[in-house]
Amino acid sequence: MGHSPSSLISCIYDMALGRTTWDGILDILSGSFPGSLVLVSGDDLASRRNIVFAQRGLQPSAVGAYVTTFAALNPWLEAISDRPPFQVYHDDQLVPPGTSAGSDYVGRWLNKQGDFGAGTRVVILREGTRQLTLEIRYPAADTAARERAAAVLGEAGYHLGRAIEISARSRFPAGKGYLDSVVEDLPFTVFFVDQAMRIHYSNFHAESLRRHNNGPFSSSDGILRAGDGHTDEMLRELVQRTAASKRTPTSVLQISRPGVDERYFAIARVASRGNQHYQLHDAILDPGPLVMLVVHGSFEVSSLPMDLLWRAFGLTESEARLAEALVNGATLADFAREREVAKQTLRNQLVGVMRKTGTRRQSELVSLLTRLALTCL
Repeated sequence: MGHSPSSLISCIYDMALGRTTWDGILDILSGSFPGSLVLVSGDDLASRRNIVFAQRGLQPSAVGAYVTTFAALNPWLEAISDRPPFQVYHDDQLVPPGTSAGSDYVGRWLNKQGDFGAGTRVVILREGTRQLTLEIRYPAADTAARERAAAVLGEAGYHLGRAIEISARSRFPAGKGYLDSVVEDLPFTVFFVDQAMRIHYSNFHAESLRRHNNGPFSSSDGILRAGDGHTDEMLRELVQRTAASKRTPTSVLQISRPGVDERYFAIARVASRGNQHYQLHDAILDPGPLVMLVVHGSFEVSSLPMDLLWRAFGLTESEARLAEALVNGATLADFAREREVAKQTLRNQLVGVMRKTGTRRQSELVSLLTRLALTCL
């Protein structure tokens, strides 16, 4: 017995909200096209590698053969790769019937599954070289199935595109609405970037800083770059090191530009996505580990109250002033000139500060104190 179009659309948006999975969508399509194959295939077009596959109507052995061998031989895969998403295509609109019939995909795999000589498909997601397609296969003589498949996939493709956009907004730890309700309200700059420095999310302060002509970043194409070449290389190394870490450390990088007094700190931490419910399209969207970059400018760094440092670590007044200066981006040489103190005296004080705070390097000390400063905003 078939299902109504409204039940399919409802299931699609329930999937986006985490109330159900792709299994429900496939079950409805299978019930609407009895005796047909319903296939969802995610593929990397550059490597010709199948990333994810789900289906209704195939035997387990056929699924294994498709994933390991025949997905890469699919004659319609490359033909649809340059076609717009969300538009419905029949087999004969993509590849001449004689060409597809003579392919190993059809002769060695598809024909063995039964009478599924015709198919209708739609690309529902494309991300870089990866794409996700939804396909219904049926007998070539079944013209009614061809028409119904075009109508159903045309509507489903549109709603699946919208639903995946909704789902993509909920891929962070606190679940649905986390970015809007928490990160967007933070009073400092936050970027979520992948290892290629592509920005996946940025709050209002981040967008303002990114578009600031005299700011520390340049990212007109969606790739976050530091304005200075050397600093940009260090920023990339920081993100890659953080993303590759098996722990969840917090690392900090001071960003400055030649001839400009203003300094920034980029604090990097792995952006854990918690126990999110994994969906088929996540295999296409997933950029790998994301890193949260909190960027804090020296002009907006909160003063660390000296009484807080005294209570927390037992720092003397001179040690607390040195710690506060380091958080605000000063170097030992800067602070020595400002205070008219010998650099060796400051080095001795720095050793004392690190001993009392339990840190071993100046970068660890600045990272610790910066986190404290953020709580004082």
